[in-house]
Amino acid sequence: MKRSMSHLTVALIAFLVGIVATDLSHYIQSLGGETNMIVVESPVMSPSSELSVAKVEPRNLSPKELGIIKEAESFVCSNGYAEYHCGSAGKVHFEHGESYDNLDEIFARRSNTLEGKAYGLICKRRGGSIFWTVVFRYTEHAGRNRERVGRAYTVEENRFNSYFISFSRNFPLAKVEKRL
Repeated sequence: MKRSMSHLTVALIAFLVGIVATDLSHYIQSLGGETNMIVVESPVMSPSSELSVAKVEPRNLSPKELGIIKEAESFVCSNGYAEYHCGSAGKVHFEHGESYDNLDEIFARRSNTLEGKAYGLICKRRGGSIFWTVVFRYTEHAGRNRERVGRAYTVEENRFNSYFISFSRNFPLAKVEKRL
């Protein structure tokens, strides 16, 4: 009896440690994924283009897909990559070599380098998570090979939360599963 109680106690402790470790790993990942972001007021630029979710009828997109696309387009807008700018408060993602000391230079360099409307969507399931990738094409102004590569906004979603993962460069457009 005493031996089975000790086995039960060890199993219960191992189970609880596993649950706590899982919750902590997601918490630590979310903090680590946003260490290069701060909240600032974005400069207002002239609105000219449109966000695809707000102005265009959805084409066989689920409400979840529409939400992910809207989030990604808002990211591109508030971080100054599109021709137009939101002019709202939001998290600014700093890339390698950037800091909050030179925000005007950052927004000037980023301006009109990506189309504000998402180009495509990719959804991959791994383990207990879903990885959403929204792809944006470069503009002609960016001087990149815009017919072959773009930038990819990636989010991990698990049963508890969604976490921003990355904003990758030179993502092959051929990998897009669903063109928008």
